[in-house]
Amino acid sequence: MKPLAAAALLALLAQPAQARSAPAGPAAQAAPSEALIDRFIALLPDREKIEAVDSEIDAGELKALVALNPGKEPQLRSILQSNIACTGPAISAGTLRMLRTVARDLGAEKLQRLVSFYEGPDFARFTALAARMEGQATPSAEDKTAMARLMGAYPLQAYHDRLNDAGSIIADDDGFMTAAMKCASEQIAALEAAGLKSN
Repeated sequence: MKPLAAAALLALLAQPAQARSAPAGPAAQAAPSEALIDRFIALLPDREKIEAVDSEIDAGELKALVALNPGKEPQLRSILQSNIACTGPAISAGTLRMLRTVARDLGAEKLQRLVSFYEGPDFARFTALAARMEGQATPSAEDKTAMARLMGAYPLQAYHDRLNDAGSIIADDDGFMTAAMKCASEQIAALEAAGLKSN
C-alpha cells in the first residue's frame, strides 16, 4: 500500500541522498496542535484519494484463486469484492492515522512550514520542477539549483523520510491490524463456506 501523500515528493528520489533525519522526541520540539494537523491533512495533494475506497480486485490474487478453483471466477470475484468493501474503510482510516502520526513526529515548526509550502506558490513551482527533472537523464544546473533552494526552504526531505516509515507506522496501528485480520478471516470463511480453496 502506498501512502498517498504528495505524489510530487516522489521526485525527491531522483535527488542526491541526504542524511536521514530521525523524528525528534517530544522534548526536542513543540508538538503541533490537532488543528494544525487537520489543516495539513486537508492541504495534501490528491487528498480525496486518501479516503476513497479502492474498488479494483487484485488481479494477481484473483488469478491465483482461479488457478486453485477452475471455473469459479464469478464466485471468487464476489468474495474478493466483499473483501474490498471490508478492507477499504480500514485502509483509509489507517492511512489518515499514519499521516497524523507523521505530522506529529515532524513537530509544530516543520509542520507549519509544510502548510505554508502547500498553501503558497512554491508547491506549484515544486510540482512543475519535479516533473521536468524526472523526465531528464541529467537535470540542468538551473533546475538543480532551483530544487535545492526549495528543499532548503521547506522540510520536504524530513517529511519524505518519515513517510518512508509508513509501513511500520501502520503495522503498529492496532486498530488497522485488527480490522485487516478480521477482513482476512471473513474472506477465508467465505471461501470455505463456498467450498473453494484458498491455498
